[in-house]
Amino acid sequence: MTFNMERWHSATQARFSVRRYQAEPGEEELAALEEAAARISGRGVRIVLGQDERLFKPMFLWYGKIAGTKRFAAFVAKADASPHSLGYMGEAFILEATALGIGTCWVGVSYKKKLAQSLVPLEEGERIVAVTPLGVAAESYMGRPRKSLEELTGLSQEELQALPEWQQCALSCARLAPSAVNKQPWRFLPSEKGIELIQTGSNFGYGGVDLGIAMLHIELGAAHGGVSGTWQETDGSALFVLDGQAEG
Repeated sequence: MTFNMERWHSATQARFSVRRYQAEPGEEELAALEEAAARISGRGVRIVLGQDERLFKPMFLWYGKIAGTKRFAAFVAKADASPHSLGYMGEAFILEATALGIGTCWVGVSYKKKLAQSLVPLEEGERIVAVTPLGVAAESYMGRPRKSLEELTGLSQEELQALPEWQQCALSCARLAPSAVNKQPWRFLPSEKGIELIQTGSNFGYGGVDLGIAMLHIELGAAHGGVSGTWQETDGSALFVLDGQAEG
């Protein structure tokens, strides 16, 4: 990624799901978001900006209604694109928007999908996996409840405190990762090799996307702790291994 890792790590502390907006992004912010979308896209994943005030609909009557902006970004994937990649790149865009002072909210269900398909030029074999509104938040930061690291790792507080500092940073950052309906369908397994993420549920079909989001958070936390690494992926898990320690 070409953006500053520490910038995005700071954004993980400030990001929250925004549903009420007081204004749309300004021209400078929109230009910066367009640039970010172009740079982050790849591996069969595209991020496309659009606008239409009719796009978002509440989940149940007025519950969860998104209002106050017509701007959005669509996360588009080719048929052979990895859900991990879409989650990873989509969250990178979300965090860049946060760093720019723009509110966002991962939305996989409560929007008009047919309308979105008419607004976003799709290539053959592509589909819109999720969208996010974009705007100036009309609500204050509100952190969502999160599972404890003890629950997510199976380790005691003493065992967590005995981990290398970079792993503690990585796990703390991963704990903040958003997921569909806030299910946190992961298990984190730190070891001498690195940190393994295991998907623990399909989460309404978004489990792979959720895993990719958590992968980016692990990487950002590790970078904050002074280390970098690479990913070894399978369908339902991913292992973060420090640079120079990956097996051939």
